Amino acid sequence: MVNRMAHPTPVRTYRKQTISAVAIETEFQILNTLLADKAAQLQLTEYRIFDHFCAWEAIDSTKSEFEVNYPTHFELRDKQADLNFIKAATLINSATLQIELNKQLARIALPDDDLIEKIDKIDKELGKGEVV
Repeated sequence: MVNRMAHPTPVRTYRKQTISAVAIETEFQILNTLLADKAAQLQLTEYRIFDHFCAWEAIDSTKSEFEVNYPTHFELRDKQADLNFIKAATLINSATLQIELNKQLARIALPDDDLIEKIDKIDKELGKGEVV
């Protein structure tokens, strides 16, 4: 078992020098990855604790409906800025662009990854030339 410690660099609260937006975005991506890794480790730990509890209580853990759900995505986005960008981009008259903007709008509006996957499947159908 590997013990992983989170690297605190992406969560600095005070900076002495100005950094670019790309650097800030990169730090957020690193932080997102670290938090997702921690969530996965916590989920695995909870399953192991449950298995030990079931063994202690002489319960078959495979027949239980125990489920642990941790978020897998911790991205922080400025939704208002994204919506303003999409609103400005709707002025361009392109069917392909409108399909992509609708997908981006769905990603902003829908927090559930399963719904976004359904939209992506619909998008594959739309990509075959069927513009709605």
